[in-house]
Amino acid sequence: MFLREGYRILIPDSRAHGESGGAMATYGLLESDDIHRWVSWLYGSGASCVDGFGESMGAALVLESLRSEPGFCAVVADSPFANFRSVAYDREGYFVGAGRFGMERIVGRTVGLLPAEIAILYARWRYGVDLGRANPVDAVKSSAVPVLLIHGEEDINILPWHSRALAQADPVHAQLWLVPGARHSGAVAVAPHEFWSRVLTFFALHNSLGAAST
Repeated sequence: MFLREGYRILIPDSRAHGESGGAMATYGLLESDDIHRWVSWLYGSGASCVDGFGESMGAALVLESLRSEPGFCAVVADSPFANFRSVAYDREGYFVGAGRFGMERIVGRTVGLLPAEIAILYARWRYGVDLGRANPVDAVKSSAVPVLLIHGEEDINILPWHSRALAQADPVHAQLWLVPGARHSGAVAVAPHEFWSRVLTFFALHNSLGAAST
């Protein structure tokens, strides 16, 4: 769809994924600089406006990169997490079976809290990576880049409250579209016409504003 609309596209593998190097994924801590360098390369290659688009962890990485990359004209984030610690708690709740009852947040912050915190401490001790600092919500709060957040209301992988929290962090620059009946990264399948209409309109609006200001 982006190619059809005349966009040039860079689709990189994140570190420790696909064909990219890197010993491990850090949920935005190191990836932010990777994204910054990709955006700088695009502007150096003649781009007048660079947009960011990501789904799931990719969405969280793009949002986290807003700390070090103010050059995006606009960002669309589909099904991101607000911060690593909270999504870790939610996952703990889901994997102990609370997902069947919609109790992920409660169980994750009680039964799942200790295992998640031990894992975060281990990563810091073993690899020198403080995953507790992976907080897209703080990056959004400190950024003026326009952000469109998309989240399925039936998402049990990353709960919809994450996008609500992100939108509330910067109500001036962030918009939220919650999609009834959509599961994780499923908005495009449930409402394809509206999905692409919203995404392309959002980018077109802010690209024209961004190009005019450069």
